[in-house]
Amino acid sequence: MAAVAPRSGDTSAMSIGYDTQRVTTADNVGISFRVAGLATRISAALIDAVILACILVVTTVLILAVADAAAGSSGSGSLMVFSLASYLLAAAWLLIAVLYFTVAQAVSSGRTPGKAAMGLRVIRVDGATASLGEYLLRSIALVVDVAVGVGPVLMFFHPQSRRLGDLLAGTVVVRERTPVTLQAVTAPAPVYLRSLDPGPAIDGLSHLGEHELAAVRTFLSRPGLRPDQRTDLAGRLTGPLLDRMQLPPSAPERMWPPELLLERLYVQLAPRLGAWERVPVLGLDLRGGWGPAPPPSTQ
Repeated sequence: MAAVAPRSGDTSAMSIGYDTQRVTTADNVGISFRVAGLATRISAALIDAVILACILVVTTVLILAVADAAAGSSGSGSLMVFSLASYLLAAAWLLIAVLYFTVAQAVSSGRTPGKAAMGLRVIRVDGATASLGEYLLRSIALVVDVAVGVGPVLMFFHPQSRRLGDLLAGTVVVRERTPVTLQAVTAPAPVYLRSLDPGPAIDGLSHLGEHELAAVRTFLSRPGLRPDQRTDLAGRLTGPLLDRMQLPPSAPERMWPPELLLERLYVQLAPRLGAWERVPVLGLDLRGGWGPAPPPSTQ
């Protein structure tokens, strides 16, 4: 997620919500981001813990191997060798843990392997990228967070799930924004249908083509219209379509409500023109939500 840092010397105004934080700089530049929750942060920490444990196991094996060789050559001083090795091992564990989180975040703009896997990132509370010193402070404080157990408690009660290291370093863990792809930008808008029932076969479909289907699809892809707007627009759209289909005045299709006619037209015409698979169709399911609609059954 791109961050915009305020200019040096500027004071930024910060407003905080339950899971969203917004920063307004002195230049009136607004920055908003979603704060990572406790569950995703713990999941990221578990991934990092597995990676770190593998590194520590290798380190432990190497130090013990060196200590064993030194003890074998020193004879009576083996107890002192292993005692020094235990202190060296504890210091190595602490140093490796601090370096792991500091270096990983510094070289990847606030992402450890665990955070990257969960789509998380560490930034400053003003929206800027954290510095090396702030990453180091977070990593050192992590030892206290884990050893004393204060980290999960603070994250549970803090509105932005910040632990001791975040509070000391002035950082917050946020969710990465999903990158916008060309496919997502150019993808057609989904069609919303209240019913997938195609109804009886409609005469005159052979007189309609891609142009008419696009007009119907545009109407059905706008669920936010007010009821009066939908009724008026549907009525204006169905008149020319019925005339183009050359239906007689007594045709039953002319008696259908305009919106129902447009939905049945789309359900029957789209498969004929091969457009059903190209445009996502959302149908209203029994739970009251919109879900992907299956292809209509042929009669």
